[in-house]
Amino acid sequence: MDKPLKNLSAQEWEALIEDFQYGSSRQDRWTSQFSSLSLLDLSLSSLFRKDFPLKFHILIFLEEFAEALFFNSNSPPDQVLSKLIESLKLVIQTPIDGVSITFSLKEQMLLSATSITITLNSLHGCIHQPQLEGLLGILLTIVNRPNHGIDRQVRAVACECLRELEREYPCLLGEIVGHLWALCQSERTHASQSYLLLLLEASLLKVQFSGLLYSFDPLLCHVILMMYSQFPDAFDGQEAEIARRLILISKVGRRHLVFRLLALHWLLGFTELVMGRDARKKKLIVEMAFSFYPNVFDALALKSLKLDLLAFCSIYINVVSSETMGDKEGDSLSVKYLEDCLVCVSAFKWLPPWSTETAVAFRAFHKFLIGASSHSDTDSSTSKSLMESTIFLTIQNMLVNLMLDFQKLVPVAVALVDRFLSCQKHCWLGENLLQIFDQCLLPKVVINYRLTSYFLIFDRIGKSDTIPPHQLLELLTKFMVFLVEKHGPDTGFKSWSQGSRVLSICRTLLMHHHSSRLFIRLSHLLAFTTLSFPDLEVRDNARIYLRMLISIPGKKLRHILNLGEQLVGVSPSPHASSFFIVESPRFSQDLQKSKNISSYIHLDRVVPLLVKQSWSLSLPTLGYGADKYSYIEGIRDSEPLVNGEESDDNANINHTSEAKRIEFPQEPLRVMDSKVSEILGTLRKHFACIPDHRHMAGIKIQIHCTLRFDAEPFKRIWVADSSINGLEKVDALPAIYATVLNFTSSAPYGPIQSYRIPFLLGEPAGTDNLPRQKDSWDVVPVENVSAEKENFKAPVVIELEPREPVPGSVDVLIEANAENGRIIRGQLLSISVGIEDMFLKSVVPPDIGEDAVPDYYSDLFDALWEACGASSNTGREMFSLKGGKGIVAISGTQSVKLLEVPAAFVIRAVEQHLAAFVVGVIGETLVRIVKDGGVIKDITWKDVWADSALDSNPSTTDSDGGPLYLTYFHDEDKDGNRNIYKTNMGCLLVLIFLPPRYHLLFRMEISDVSTLVRVRTDHWPCLAYIDDYLEGLFSS
Repeated sequence: MDKPLKNLSAQEWEALIEDFQYGSSRQDRWTSQFSSLSLLDLSLSSLFRKDFPLKFHILIFLEEFAEALFFNSNSPPDQVLSKLIESLKLVIQTPIDGVSITFSLKEQMLLSATSITITLNSLHGCIHQPQLEGLLGILLTIVNRPNHGIDRQVRAVACECLRELEREYPCLLGEIVGHLWALCQSERTHASQSYLLLLLEASLLKVQFSGLLYSFDPLLCHVILMMYSQFPDAFDGQEAEIARRLILISKVGRRHLVFRLLALHWLLGFTELVMGRDARKKKLIVEMAFSFYPNVFDALALKSLKLDLLAFCSIYINVVSSETMGDKEGDSLSVKYLEDCLVCVSAFKWLPPWSTETAVAFRAFHKFLIGASSHSDTDSSTSKSLMESTIFLTIQNMLVNLMLDFQKLVPVAVALVDRFLSCQKHCWLGENLLQIFDQCLLPKVVINYRLTSYFLIFDRIGKSDTIPPHQLLELLTKFMVFLVEKHGPDTGFKSWSQGSRVLSICRTLLMHHHSSRLFIRLSHLLAFTTLSFPDLEVRDNARIYLRMLISIPGKKLRHILNLGEQLVGVSPSPHASSFFIVESPRFSQDLQKSKNISSYIHLDRVVPLLVKQSWSLSLPTLGYGADKYSYIEGIRDSEPLVNGEESDDNANINHTSEAKRIEFPQEPLRVMDSKVSEILGTLRKHFACIPDHRHMAGIKIQIHCTLRFDAEPFKRIWVADSSINGLEKVDALPAIYATVLNFTSSAPYGPIQSYRIPFLLGEPAGTDNLPRQKDSWDVVPVENVSAEKENFKAPVVIELEPREPVPGSVDVLIEANAENGRIIRGQLLSISVGIEDMFLKSVVPPDIGEDAVPDYYSDLFDALWEACGASSNTGREMFSLKGGKGIVAISGTQSVKLLEVPAAFVIRAVEQHLAAFVVGVIGETLVRIVKDGGVIKDITWKDVWADSALDSNPSTTDSDGGPLYLTYFHDEDKDGNRNIYKTNMGCLLVLIFLPPRYHLLFRMEISDVSTLVRVRTDHWPCLAYIDDYLEGLFSS
């Protein structure tokens, strides 16, 4: 226990200071009598004694031995600093008497308090914020009295203390740099030098840290941007340099794409931050605009982001140009930016509508159209000013011309309009685009069978009650006349299909327009159809519509024609489905508890992937094909669509073969030899077994997973308030009931069925935490423990029906019930889908016997290898799919990869991962090794290594005969090359089916120390993943 505090005499203080300076052996004399806080109290109280001459010595003593007194002891640092700051405040506020309180004492007190604060904060590794703010407040109060002559030296010392604090804690004074500048201008005494040094120290922030921009390390660039966001005044005037540096990082081609994208994202946020602070810096953004033009070899993701930046810059280009040159010149500059930047994705005009280039181009249209119009309710931009702008007129003309020249882009343009219509802020923009299409597109379309490509836009025009329907009705009437005139014995179901779709548009007009508005023209159309159309069903339906138009008032007519959707101005029935609404007393979902649900509920793959995608690019498709999964197919109908429920999208994209026969000349008759005829026969038989997923269930793949959850965190979060008592509450494992896993994916995997698990127990932290039984002390075999662990896992099978064989990820949403009735709902970690998940065995025709399967696979491999070759004679041949509606063609490509891997390792990897897909082994040595392994069975074996099975094909070049080698000298010995060739052990033939209808062929030419893999496929995008897969396969 500390002795009662008693002031020490001057002699005792001298002895104490001398003992502390001598060392620890003599310090114990005093530390045994006084605690650290007691010594501090004695020191601080001595400062106010009038007859005490050692005040400066005590302050220096506290400063010199702060570590020994306050760090190695048990004294709380915040308490020490609080007493020190309070004493400093008393000394500063006490008037000068020339005896006990002098200017020199105040100056020394400031220096010592600052030094002790920095020392203790540094020793403890943390900042004691309240005490530091107190010291900072005292110092700022002192320096905030410029030109006060009496205490000028105290103010100078306070400036030096603030410099030390700024040096120790960078950016501490960043927010008051402007105020310090004002103090420097006001100070006229010699203390102005200290003020200037303080201002320089605080403003040195941008000098010390702006150099980080000149590093290519993304973390350092992020640091300087974060500092700018917190201390923008310190970087005032350097915005242009920061922006130029970010642009330079995005242009360095050797940098990783993700860093270049990140630099552009930072640049976009940086410019918005600059404009939010100072709108007068618009010229900075205008000057940068020319740096955003996409380069030829930029990745598509980079081009997309640069187009976004150009659209953002066009807003300020209009403002600046309007201020200097006028409104028209400003709009013309924006148009120039749009036209120039679309050159980088101009291929979208010839690519399929689902292509990423198309999505990027229409995304640019959307960004430039919106312009400065935000989604804020306080936005002052008007629709009239935008509609009168040159950029709006240019884009509307572009869209009209695109739909006229490329009918396949009509659904994408419709998706763009739908996006505007679904936005409450920009719905007027969609309405105006539809009016433009009605005025400029409808008069220019050609009346032929391809007019059905525009039916989607006709439907949207018909739904708009702001557009007069007379022009659309006149066009539909002309089209019905055309169908009547062109009808013949070869028309098939085409007249019925297209006539029914015209009546569907008529129904849309009846539901969204007043009958009086369209009575004359619509009645003429329906009357002509009733009298002249060749199809009976269409005539009957037209007659019904005509009678309804004449006899039934408009509001009742809309009720009759309603198929379930909610119409504008028509309220739903209050009794609809009222008998099926049953109140269920269930607990509500706890959103806070479901937030981190993926940390203790796990869905894991049973077989991990060889190759995992680190990241992937996903661009919005503007709604087109989002629910139809329209991806790379290459399938078109061999006959007209006869199913009345076929979607409009498919009908617009896929033109029938009869239409092609009418509009295009037939191919000349081709002559083929017996070998090609045999190959075509094998391929026809093979493709006839592949289902057309557009008309029937496609081929599915399965991903096997396990669901489990950790018992302890689950019990702590969800079962903490359970009514279970005693030991039963401690030892019982939690469970979840009626679990439903819902799956979604942005990849082209089709609709994914949910998976249900009725009951699942929580997994304990270890085997010791398992529920204790009566004989828990008995010896249990290890295999029983492993089997018991499996009881806490539920098998889950994810079934996917790929529309295209590409890697992706599946998002998982879990819904379950806890024991106490709570609803558990949340997002789990996504399941990765790799290219190897797409590997399936080819379908065997039903007429092939079991013994003939190996020969069939061998023949199929040879046929596909030939068809996918560069000089294939089957390139123009069409093959019918199962169901007889879809036809496809083979467009092959090839690649090659050399792997420096020993033969034994290659064989072992193939036996482990690709054994089911091996259809043939060639070469005596390789045949012997593979047969001895006993893993690969039921295939064709060829002991002779002569490539006779493949080289006999006329398309196979001499380069396929052996492994690749380089000739370093012109006179290199040819016999040496033959010796290298003799090291070949043989060849493995691998046939892989990629759903929905593609193939992947490996021809692995194996030698002692390397393997040459020749790859052929009829789906060229998969080559982007095969290289990584082969690397992972032979490095696993």
